[in-house]
Amino acid sequence: MFRGSRALIALLLIGCKPIEAITFTARGCCPTCEKYILESVQMEEVKSAQWDQHSEKVTLRFYANEISLELLQHTVAMAGYDTDLFMAPDSGYLALPRCCHYRD
Repeated sequence: MFRGSRALIALLLIGCKPIEAITFTARGCCPTCEKYILESVQMEEVKSAQWDQHSEKVTLRFYANEISLELLQHTVAMAGYDTDLFMAPDSGYLALPRCCHYRD
């Protein structure tokens, strides 16, 4: 019985995924921006996401061993929103609804 308990504990420890919390800038200006920013990070590796319109900060809880901060910020930038590390390509930015044009 003791052997089985050790195996179960080992499986539980191996199955644990470390969750990290980060905050970074994701420029935007309206509730529609929030929708698109949060949709851009809806992926299996992200546990939760919030965006604050006034501070233009996104806070993510994610599995750090499965995705990098750089990839998360790049994903947001490709959705049309400038981040701390990446500027959104003009094609992505201009494809946003007019109310989301924060560079004007």
